[in-house]
Amino acid sequence: MPRHNSRANKPGHYSAYPRERPSRKKIWRYTAAAGCLVLVLLFTSSSPVPSAKGAAQHINPFGPTAHQPPNPRNSTHSPEVKWYNHWKWLNPFSDSVTDDENRSVLPPPRERPPIYAFYDPDAEKDEKIKAAENKLLLIWRRAWWAQGFKPVILGKPEAMKNPLYERFQIRKMEHALGAEFMRWLAWGRMGTGILSNWLVLPMGPYNDHLLAFLRRGEYPKLTRYEDMGAGLLSGDKASIEAALTEALDSPNLKDSKSLARLISSKTLDVEPKPDAIAFYDSSTLADQYKSISASLPDSKAAGLLSLAELITSHLQLNFLETFNSGISILTPHRSQSLVIQYSAVTLANALITCPSSPIPDSCPPNNPKCTPCSSSKPLPINTPQFYTNTSTLFTIGTIPHPYTLACFLGKTKSLSIAHIRRNSARDPWLHSTTHQTLGPRLGGLDRIVSFKESVASEPSSSRSLWLVAEEDFVGDNSALDKRELEWHFGFALPAYNTTLSLSDTELQTSTIATAFANPKLYANTESDEGKDSPGEKELAHQRELFTHSRSVLELDQEAKKVIWKGSSGQRSGKGQGVD
Repeated sequence: MPRHNSRANKPGHYSAYPRERPSRKKIWRYTAAAGCLVLVLLFTSSSPVPSAKGAAQHINPFGPTAHQPPNPRNSTHSPEVKWYNHWKWLNPFSDSVTDDENRSVLPPPRERPPIYAFYDPDAEKDEKIKAAENKLLLIWRRAWWAQGFKPVILGKPEAMKNPLYERFQIRKMEHALGAEFMRWLAWGRMGTGILSNWLVLPMGPYNDHLLAFLRRGEYPKLTRYEDMGAGLLSGDKASIEAALTEALDSPNLKDSKSLARLISSKTLDVEPKPDAIAFYDSSTLADQYKSISASLPDSKAAGLLSLAELITSHLQLNFLETFNSGISILTPHRSQSLVIQYSAVTLANALITCPSSPIPDSCPPNNPKCTPCSSSKPLPINTPQFYTNTSTLFTIGTIPHPYTLACFLGKTKSLSIAHIRRNSARDPWLHSTTHQTLGPRLGGLDRIVSFKESVASEPSSSRSLWLVAEEDFVGDNSALDKRELEWHFGFALPAYNTTLSLSDTELQTSTIATAFANPKLYANTESDEGKDSPGEKELAHQRELFTHSRSVLELDQEAKKVIWKGSSGQRSGKGQGVD
């Protein structure tokens, strides 16, 4: 007998509570009404709030996206490359560490505090003026990067993402004040940092007290500086938001022309005019650089290009005044390995070459009593054997591979293990470089740690540059691009004095191994070791040894790429590999 299924015979919810089913026409009506409501909500939410006079309302959908605020300092975000923290990078490393593609044995990169500038590309329609302004923006970014900061260009997208943007839109104000509010809104969106006009540039030594303070990245007060208006500001996120709120609620908002006047002295602190900051505003141009100021009304693009050339010349002049003792090209074992110094000498001669300027003999606005660059009295280039860490001397060091140096010192292409063990000194380049400062008795392990500490410290890194001898410096295949050097120094390098260099064609096609063919290249140097420069025959032999060592090292690198499997450190074959 089948079991009785009471649940199957139980009436459903609709049967228990019957109601009239809606007709198909009503369903379509409800659907259409809901769709219209959604469209209305979308249009009303995306339409801009009535804006202030002169304030921008729209943003180009194909323009750049808004920058994301920087990660907090305690963020767990980490890049792909693994860095040794604290003191571990100072230790000598084995090949298992140095051959790890994802492990960097360099000093950990210092944290760069952000510095922001606001630029609205839609405000100017003329393409020539835009190109000139972009050149000035590049100069601004390069100069602040060389001083240890992270320059970022902000625009409308950042300002429109600030929560206070809607309150700003419904306020009535002057056009100039609205543009200044957009700068502050973009800055407030990014948070703690520095806000700069893109005509404000660092024009002083790296260790200037204000620049050192700004590099710390901690700003307890919202601060501006005398005689600079809104050219340079610093503060944390909370103080920026408080200042914006106070300005938007001010009863004088409608008639004011400056945002700073709407903020009380308790909120916005004022510091004395800085010595190491140059501001090329309109009043400064009219007072000190009249020819450029007079050209701006007639041809703004040409005037801005002249201003860019003037600022570049002042940045290089600041470099030459900072390192007024000259440029030091480190040349240990000068008589045996002079050929590897071609890159350093080329760069040194470019640095001391006076740049072109629309106003020759002019000085930066913050340093009116400077010493103008003179081609008749160039900065001296010295070639000492020992490394000297001096604040007024810029050092260019060229480090050869141990195999390259062994070929030079042994004057042979045939190197054997017996020759290295019996006829060569240990760490000869390091001992020669640090013999004067560390003495002759210190061991190699302690010596390398002291040398690393001296070279990689923050003050020393700003007054030295270290090159790899085996990498090309000139030509299309240069490993060290000229543009990278310009970011290191903070200004565009001038054209090298062709009377002391090779022809342009040779410079473009030659490498270090063959380019050292002009004895006049060293005409501007002063040797500190006496008359020990090699002659033409010795230089020719050095070129042969250098070419041989480079080819051997290139083959060694290719072999390691084949034997090593990526970054895992595992070796192929029967447990054997090349070290």
